[in-house]
Amino acid sequence: MAKRRFLRDFIGVLNSNVFSIICGVLVVILLTRILGVDGFGLYYALLVIPIIVVSLTHLGVRGASIYMIGQKKYSDDAIVSSVIFILLFTSILGILFSIGAYFIFYEPEYTILLIGLVILIIPFRLGIVYIGGIFFGKDEIKEANRLEWAINLINLILAIILVWGLDLGLLGAIISLTTANILVAIWAFLLINQKFNISFRLIPQIVKKLLSLGIMYAFTFFVVQLNYRLDILLLEKLSTIQQVGIYSLGVHIVEQLWTIPFAISVVLFSRTANSKDQNIMTQSTISLARLSFIIIFLLSVVVIFVAPYIIPAVFGSEFNPSIEIINLMLPGVIILVIFRVLSGQLAGMGKPYLAIYVFLPALIINILLNFLWIPEYGGKGAAWASDISYAVGTFGYWLIYSREVKVGFFEILRFKKDDISIFIESKNKLKVNGKLK
Repeated sequence: MAKRRFLRDFIGVLNSNVFSIICGVLVVILLTRILGVDGFGLYYALLVIPIIVVSLTHLGVRGASIYMIGQKKYSDDAIVSSVIFILLFTSILGILFSIGAYFIFYEPEYTILLIGLVILIIPFRLGIVYIGGIFFGKDEIKEANRLEWAINLINLILAIILVWGLDLGLLGAIISLTTANILVAIWAFLLINQKFNISFRLIPQIVKKLLSLGIMYAFTFFVVQLNYRLDILLLEKLSTIQQVGIYSLGVHIVEQLWTIPFAISVVLFSRTANSKDQNIMTQSTISLARLSFIIIFLLSVVVIFVAPYIIPAVFGSEFNPSIEIINLMLPGVIILVIFRVLSGQLAGMGKPYLAIYVFLPALIINILLNFLWIPEYGGKGAAWASDISYAVGTFGYWLIYSREVKVGFFEILRFKKDDISIFIESKNKLKVNGKLK
């Protein structure tokens, strides 16, 4: 296992995410300008189903492989071979689930070609997710990061050519995303084929272990993902495609604030799975949660002030209603930062299922409030429902976390000057080693 300090791992993930976000935002700007509110809403609505399906059908193999590789009870080659074997099964499962979902949530604007192209993303996206988990398990975070930013970079290049250059509209946007996933998946397979001795055979003991542990990760991720994405499907059914477009842009912008806590959570997951001292991990995790909360709160204030100028200038005046969605979503996004950081440690401890206890009730609340508020308030109602759901889930998760790691309930509120020491110490050690760039 590569011996890296936390700061360098965090910066590596953050830099990759920032670059990926820049590419993603440029794609969104391009699509909103060319497709308009309705076209962008349809684009987002088309992609929600595969996002949700992948969150379920990956069966938690990514998280399970990180944990099992970190535990070192089986050979890496055997684990990787088993992961690839499972991929064949989950790809078929994901395609079948998606076909059923599009049948249920079918819209007249969905053509067979568009649906087919979107469904084609699923096996390749699953492959990228699985292989990324293998790299994280080996603590090769740099390799895992490359897979993520490469998708958005290729998608941007192809979108410029197909959507803008060739004027293929929504079809060009879907072709760009599908092709990007296919190319990156092929590249990922070539990488692991060089690093591991892969054999396409069933290893019952390891497959059973991956699936039994993975199902916990899968169901947890699925429930949390539904809290993030189900509102768009409900908005599509209970309101208009224009509301979907307005709401989707607002959500896309505010969710970029999760870049920092996501980067922290990813590193915590990997390092917790490989750690022998959970007390130190707990102290670091709580400090990082407090720091993340402060940083995202301050960034949110900036967003509130700049959004009224950026939205019309960059995306067009027809997206001005997204400004209100952004402002309404920010409280929930800020609160959920705590969960996104804390969950990294418990997932690395092999206990992702604890999130289900609070986020399943939060999901039910989210659904009920969406049905209550969307018909009358549209995207604003969906935003209010998300805020309440995120707050309920985060508060409940902190309660469970504090009991699980045996810390005081109010510990999360005790901001300390030395919270930032985890970064300062890491920075100093990197300087000593001559590795800080």
